[in-house]
Amino acid sequence: MKTILALWARVFWQVEGGEALGQGNAVLVLGRITVGAWWALERAAGCRVVPLLWVAAGSGVRPKPWMRGLGAREVKNRAEVMAALEAARAAKAVPCLVRGPLADADVVEWARQAGMPVMPVEVADALRPPLQRGSERPGAWEGRAQFQVHAGPALPSESIDADALAKAVLDTGAAALAAHPALGRHLGEAVVRALKRKALAVVAVDAFQNGRSLKGAMVLGAGWLLADWIRREIPERRVGIVLPPGLGAILANLACLLADKVPVNLNFTIGRDANEKAIRAAGLKQVITAEAFVAKVGDFPWPERRHDLSALLAGIGKKAVLRRSLRVLFTPTGALLRALQVPRTGGDQEAGLLFTSGSSGDPKGVVLSHRNLLANIAQVEAILPGDRITSILGCLPVFHSFGFTVTLWWPLAGGPKVVTYVSPLETAKLAEAVQRHGVSLMVTTPTFLRSFLRKAAPEQLRTLELVITGAEKLPTPLLQEFEEKFGVPVCEGYGMTEASPVISTNLTDALVRSGRGRLPGRVIGTVGRPLPGISVRVKHPESGEDQSLDQAGMLWFKGANVFRGYLNDPARSAEVLKDGWYVSGDVGRLDARGFLVIEGRLSRFSKIGGEMVPHGTVEAALLEILRGKLEGEFALAVVGARDAAKGEALVVLCTRLLDADMVRKELAAKGLPNLWIPKAYFQVEAVPVLASGKLDLRGCNELAQRLQGGGAPAS
Repeated sequence: MKTILALWARVFWQVEGGEALGQGNAVLVLGRITVGAWWALERAAGCRVVPLLWVAAGSGVRPKPWMRGLGAREVKNRAEVMAALEAARAAKAVPCLVRGPLADADVVEWARQAGMPVMPVEVADALRPPLQRGSERPGAWEGRAQFQVHAGPALPSESIDADALAKAVLDTGAAALAAHPALGRHLGEAVVRALKRKALAVVAVDAFQNGRSLKGAMVLGAGWLLADWIRREIPERRVGIVLPPGLGAILANLACLLADKVPVNLNFTIGRDANEKAIRAAGLKQVITAEAFVAKVGDFPWPERRHDLSALLAGIGKKAVLRRSLRVLFTPTGALLRALQVPRTGGDQEAGLLFTSGSSGDPKGVVLSHRNLLANIAQVEAILPGDRITSILGCLPVFHSFGFTVTLWWPLAGGPKVVTYVSPLETAKLAEAVQRHGVSLMVTTPTFLRSFLRKAAPEQLRTLELVITGAEKLPTPLLQEFEEKFGVPVCEGYGMTEASPVISTNLTDALVRSGRGRLPGRVIGTVGRPLPGISVRVKHPESGEDQSLDQAGMLWFKGANVFRGYLNDPARSAEVLKDGWYVSGDVGRLDARGFLVIEGRLSRFSKIGGEMVPHGTVEAALLEILRGKLEGEFALAVVGARDAAKGEALVVLCTRLLDADMVRKELAAKGLPNLWIPKAYFQVEAVPVLASGKLDLRGCNELAQRLQGGGAPAS
């Protein structure tokens, strides 16, 4: 079997990195094992590598025949582990513990007993398109798969602990992805290769336009012609786009990418003043939109020139698009890339500019590079198997980071087919689209999820494999109610525009990729495990000192998907970027299984009597109390307001009139500390929210401050 694999690998695979593996008599620690990973480790180490598979009762590890054929050793107790380590040492082989269901504390204990250092290692074979396309070596065949082996530092057995090992494993994964040469490429190359492969497959469906669909060749042909027009007519580097989700937004963004321009999808929901600032900061002179959409965006500060996409496509003509589509179909990929004039390199150059929603201040321009987007697409692809996730609902605005990366570029760069709809608010239409087009993945917010409970029938969502929510905390009662009605698992995820945007997500057990043993895919109350290639630190919120990962504090993230700074704003960039780490502003920790727990944003904590009080925890307790006492829908938010006595006090904004005395007693009965129980309760017509469904924190704070100053409490 090894001979056959060696012949296959010599032709189709190549390995880079990992030169230190065979040195130092270390125990390697690998997250998951595949044929390619095993072969890459042996090539890098220059000697035999023996995978050690933990098969104790309850581990869930079921060794495949190829593992035994390649010499993997099964161990189920400490004695067998120690014997295997000693045997590997005697044979001058390198032992490799497959981390999977193993606890870091066990690995540390075994290494200490064996007197062997521990070396985390990562093989980037698990990262699917767009990274596994082509070679960076001059003269190498472009069809060969690349395996990037990255070895972390050898951690001395006498001084290592479980926390240090967990951090080293995370750091090694992040460094492995960051070192991948494919991240230096242009996003346009990945998209062209993917659309060429899917030339005869449907890649996008517009549910708003009666299910109109486009195959890969047609999408690339139309985008190519539109890119030619952009090169001729728009000299500026950045191009504004004001369009809802749909085929138009896909073609406009694709054309900008192929023309080596930067698409700037403007948030038409944040008001004139914010958009004027965004347009001025980006230096936009021209915008692509649709005249039919112009009237719907209201008072928008249009720049000097506005181009109607429908008119542009009509001018190009269907015959021209068909001819270009045929060229896409019959031209070899290399020649096609040259004809399209797609640059070979992109790397840290700007590929997209998004403006934050301004939930806690003025919008900030987030510059996302080709490297950032390629990395996050690969990270998402690595955790979501294509045989189960075949289509995704694309209804989030393209100016939203999840809409931009997950429902626009991921499908175009080789991910699932996207079924678009113009708005996330039209729940009945979205349910029809899911049913009609067999959508398997829906990404939304808890706010929008509640609408499905009211307006969708169970049979309409039957094809969904998974619903992922983000942008706000997912209440457990909402999750349970949705799953009970529709039978579809709901998993909470987490991300931010500055991370391109996905940081972590829960998954169903069935969707967790094989090779890891019996690890849970989802832990309710968490936002899942960090994606491959993302490292985490937890810092003290005030001193900035490093803490153990399981101790709540300020979350810092590092990875190739993390941006390099805000547009024309070095001061704010310096506040959030520290030696390559992004300071998230969120308070959280990692639990014992590596799941990320978000306690809340630091801006959503109030310091009362010297204690940090989390608004989100108080909100969750209020919702649990009130859902059993109030009929119908309501919304609430907990915010901090200035207080003469204690400096700050908690204020509750609710769309229903509350019995404050009753609420205080119920909160106390649930065990909340007295400092955590709000004293002021105000009934409001609406709780301020953004178009994404997230709380408008600035709006909530301003409203609470006004009510505190001149309004009357609910009781």
